[in-house]
Amino acid sequence: MINTDDFLEHLLNNGIEKIAGVPCSFLSSLINRATDRGMYVPFTNEGDATAYAAGYALTGKKCAVIMQNSGLSNALSPLSSLNKLFGLNTLLIIGNRGVDDEPQHKIMAGAVKPFLDALKIPYYDAENGDKSLLNTFEAISKNSVAILVNQKDTFSSAKRDVIFYPEKPLRHNILEAIAGCAKDKDVAILTTTGFTSREMYSIKDRAFNFYMVGSMGCLSSLAMGVAESMPGKKVIAIDGDSACLMRLGALYTLTAHAPDNLCYIVLDNDGNESTGNQPNSICESRLFNVMSALHETKKTESPEAVANEVSAFFRLGKYTQIYNPIRMGSIDNLPRPDRELIFNQANRFTSHITQHS
Repeated sequence: MINTDDFLEHLLNNGIEKIAGVPCSFLSSLINRATDRGMYVPFTNEGDATAYAAGYALTGKKCAVIMQNSGLSNALSPLSSLNKLFGLNTLLIIGNRGVDDEPQHKIMAGAVKPFLDALKIPYYDAENGDKSLLNTFEAISKNSVAILVNQKDTFSSAKRDVIFYPEKPLRHNILEAIAGCAKDKDVAILTTTGFTSREMYSIKDRAFNFYMVGSMGCLSSLAMGVAESMPGKKVIAIDGDSACLMRLGALYTLTAHAPDNLCYIVLDNDGNESTGNQPNSICESRLFNVMSALHETKKTESPEAVANEVSAFFRLGKYTQIYNPIRMGSIDNLPRPDRELIFNQANRFTSHITQHS
């Protein structure tokens, strides 16, 4: 196990002043302590964090980038056409999930090293200890370099206190209200990655649900594709604030098309809860203002208010956009969707459509 504070001191001693990135549960302790020390700069997208680090390198300074292995795909463009092209070297700290993990991480776990090899970015496993760290800082003068963190407990524990807002509802209660509105209706429910999919699964699993357990940020585009390809069916898409922000440009496209059969809902807890309650890049949320600038958006603050707006969507049959602030927190012993279900759910969803069209 690596002492988190010692690791941060090691970064500072080697001239790395800032860590930019997007949270990963394997790296939550590192992010928490870096946040406490004023070193962490949160971004909504790993590619943007990588470009920020390139800006540091352009001025002769150093910045590390932290990400989950799935986020490496977001960072590949700046890594190849900005950092690598201009010799703007940076340190990548990658939570390499998927060795014995959830289904959505398995493919990327096997792709990380080939991607890094293709970019000629050397990498070292953090679990190899001090030798890996020494090799890392020797290599960074010549190339960008990656530290792969392959286990959840590689860094010593460092938790952050969660700010509790009793006036805000829990996500679980909002999802119960939405599921109640869809009861006995042939309506598709699509849920974003993280606790939202896990909680909807625990509330009511059904063939016309789709749990998008990976692909953070892609729910609004997925939902638009589903809605436009089956105009005779109603679709409810439930997103999170950090996921929506990761690909905010997709919301511009969605609201330009505004399918009449789609209800798009964002639940905003000001952070990344499933990775350890880290704040996201906007902290004090302005997302409602952004959503409202693109399309009329209903702001709800209770399960009853959400249910009323969803019921109105069913009656009126026009594109509906809803924003609801929530507080951090989930139910105890929250289950994950069965792994076999995750692999087979697309077939289940498609079969339901063909049988009920």
